[in-house]
Amino acid sequence: MSAQQGLVVRLILLERFGDIVANVGEIIFQNPNSLYHIAKSTKVPLGKVKEALSILIKHNLASFKLNVDGITAVYTLNIKNVFLMLRFPKFINLIKTKFDEEVEILVEEILLKGCLTGSEVILKATARLQENKNISVLIQQLKDKFASLVTAKYVIKLSTPTMKEEDLFALPNIDLKKLLIVLNGGSETLSDAGVYWTINFDRFHQDLRDQLIVNAVTNKFDENIGELMRILLQQMYVRTAPWVPSSNPVPILEVKEILKKRNTHSQLITHFEQYVNILEQDSTGIIRKVGEASGGSYQIEMKHIFNQLVWETIEHIVNEKFDSKASRIFRLVRSRHYIEPEQIQNLVMIPAKEAKRILYQLLEENFLVVNELKRSAPNLGPNKSFTLFHIRLDQIIRNIMELCYKSLYNIMTRRQHEKYLNKRLIDKKQRVDTITHGMRVQGISGDPVLDIEEMITPPETEILNRIGKMLQKLSLTELQIDDTMFSLEMYLMYD
Repeated sequence: MSAQQGLVVRLILLERFGDIVANVGEIIFQNPNSLYHIAKSTKVPLGKVKEALSILIKHNLASFKLNVDGITAVYTLNIKNVFLMLRFPKFINLIKTKFDEEVEILVEEILLKGCLTGSEVILKATARLQENKNISVLIQQLKDKFASLVTAKYVIKLSTPTMKEEDLFALPNIDLKKLLIVLNGGSETLSDAGVYWTINFDRFHQDLRDQLIVNAVTNKFDENIGELMRILLQQMYVRTAPWVPSSNPVPILEVKEILKKRNTHSQLITHFEQYVNILEQDSTGIIRKVGEASGGSYQIEMKHIFNQLVWETIEHIVNEKFDSKASRIFRLVRSRHYIEPEQIQNLVMIPAKEAKRILYQLLEENFLVVNELKRSAPNLGPNKSFTLFHIRLDQIIRNIMELCYKSLYNIMTRRQHEKYLNKRLIDKKQRVDTITHGMRVQGISGDPVLDIEEMITPPETEILNRIGKMLQKLSLTELQIDDTMFSLEMYLMYD
């Protein structure tokens, strides 16, 4: 944990839950604490602290356990899950791409509430979708689509100490007749009451990981090799657990048959062997051939892939933060492992003075490390030791994570500042949008709606457009920073 990380955690909680939850989260981020200590530290009424803790626990952002006295509960912040909230837009987009709008709404409701029963998810989604639709048909469709989310393991039951692993994805018993009664204003005890579901982040991360690999291969080569990589990953799951460093062998003829059946990439089918050879011979070590029979089989080397991706990410950061000369020096040190300053100056073909400046700049920013070694021969005088530059990857990763936290803090602070400066205008726009939407729902159109919309003047519209573009740019940058953090997390998991 770092101070910069704590600042970002507070801002994430502040944006999503408000000031009280952010204050409570900040206290238990610093140290696990009891209810009364949290209330005393935050100077928030005890009842409000209880509400804040219940929100954090419901969203799996905090946990608790008994203190050594066996009586007092001690609360701890789940920092990793707080940062996962930055990734929610990616999860929603992923589901929308793989399924449809209705499934997207089911997932969105669970993300918003933290955990819900299957019936509650369907009721909330129905309320959002019921306009101009047959309710009975809609509920049946949503029930089937919720079942498909469970089967695909995108949602998971909240586990209890006695629950078996196979029960985590057992389909819920949802009574449609009771749901209809509740929708019509009646009171019923729903059949799955007390069985709560939450998002299975592990499953989403699996898809994001695969997408990252396919995109990296596509960018490096072309769409055909990207499609080849996608099918290799799909077939990997038939015979391999999702998170192993190296997959079980995948028969390459099996991949070829799938491509022929799909018949979507004719060039890939025609030159299949050449594309496989390109992927196999790539320096990244993406796949490795095992066996010779019937075209052989290939293992997917997940650990090698993310090792290479992290190095490429670091080199890109060095190039952006410093310049191409610094990137050249960094690559040289990486290739030699340990190297003297004089050798660097000779090999990179940069003037000695400039090379020395870049070296110590990289050293100051923790991208390089210096080891000073003593020579064993006696009577060497002033040359009794020599200096070697090298790279400590774990140190660089910690350094980049801190840079990510700092960037996230700056982005979120700027976003809050813009919203604060233009709060009156943003609130006005929201009121106008709410009124016009309500009028359209009631079937009102034409001049009455235009009159309300014209309450926002052209200069105000121009300001709102500028604010919208800025906030969109900040959000996009936030997602790009999260991409970097995700790559680093994947590397650390496989390391």
